[in-house]
Amino acid sequence: MRFGYALCTLLLMAGCTGPVFADTGDEPVTAQTRIATDDPYQAAFLIALDALQRRDYAAAIAIFEALYKKVPTARIRLELARACYLDRQYARARTLFQAILDAPELPWGVRENVQRYLDRIDESLGHISFSVAFISDSNPLNFTDHQQINIAGQTFNLVPPSNKDAAYGIQYSFNASRALSDDASLVGFLKVSFRDLEGGELDKWIIDAGIAAAPSEQPRLRGKLGLEQSIYGGRQLYRLPYASLTYIPDPVEQFRLSTEARVGYLDVEDFDYLDAHLQSIDLRAQKTLQSGSQLLGKLYLENAIAEQSAYSYRGAGAELDVSFPLFDSWGANGFASLGTRQYRAVDPFFGEQRDDVTQKIGLTLFNRSWKWQGMTPEFGLAYEQNQSNIDYYEYDKLTLVFSATRK
Repeated sequence: MRFGYALCTLLLMAGCTGPVFADTGDEPVTAQTRIATDDPYQAAFLIALDALQRRDYAAAIAIFEALYKKVPTARIRLELARACYLDRQYARARTLFQAILDAPELPWGVRENVQRYLDRIDESLGHISFSVAFISDSNPLNFTDHQQINIAGQTFNLVPPSNKDAAYGIQYSFNASRALSDDASLVGFLKVSFRDLEGGELDKWIIDAGIAAAPSEQPRLRGKLGLEQSIYGGRQLYRLPYASLTYIPDPVEQFRLSTEARVGYLDVEDFDYLDAHLQSIDLRAQKTLQSGSQLLGKLYLENAIAEQSAYSYRGAGAELDVSFPLFDSWGANGFASLGTRQYRAVDPFFGEQRDDVTQKIGLTLFNRSWKWQGMTPEFGLAYEQNQSNIDYYEYDKLTLVFSATRK
């Protein structure tokens, strides 16, 4: 490897064609051009990046290690950490990434990227995280504001339930995973969420457990088998066994892309006519800007085939998330989404074919340097509105959240 390193350096010093990578702190982006350099360290760095792009992780790691001994810069350590991560040397990658994260005056964008890598490593090696959130929900039942509704051409006064008003409570979340194989290609996971609202009638559990697979011979693919269940007001609400396959191609033009296809069967307790076969496709593109801000765009298509065609639907939507620095160590994450669902048959109760449009917008503020009992606090505000051609299904709500997460 030392001979190969020296040979590559001499070739670049003489002037040759090689890749140039954008310094995004994430996956490299390659653009072919001609490079002439008399700096052997820069030459070796470019060769290592090329090896990384070609998935020759052993060569990339060896070159970055040799470089770091000579030129111990943060950028070289970052690329070494990323090479170890891609080579599934997760324990070593975690140590390197954590050292980067602990460095003073780390640029905000790099800090966020490193944190994402640490989160992925935790998911692969196994981790436990816990969060508690104090929430205020202005419309916990998603009940309409209309006082009258039309049923089969007749107008009726609508009597709202007693528990439709704003509710306050605490939401607990627990996430855990554990590697089931030495190379972490097989991972078991468990996610539990419990929303405890005043009165107890609106308490809701969501439990999601399963197995995720990422075979080393197919590094672009991720598979998952899981079972999601929900308990509402002390009673079983639904069960949802599902399977998904995610494809993560090499980055294109500084975007990190992923596509997830998912199928499942929704089994709704006590309401068999809502049971449905579900299919969805989720497309995502993530980009890091020069300012350090992160953009995440999402597009999705969904399809549900229910036992009764009136409750079958096709849907589509888009969401944009923006994570950006504010001042000092403060950051913010804003999102906006728009989704639509068209149902396939006339609603048997209202006599119309339902058509909904849902809009959401929100903002979360956080400070990574703040810690309370080892937990990082966040403050969030979200607004949701559902518009429908059937008045009964129209609603809007405002949710306030103060949360703290410990990993």
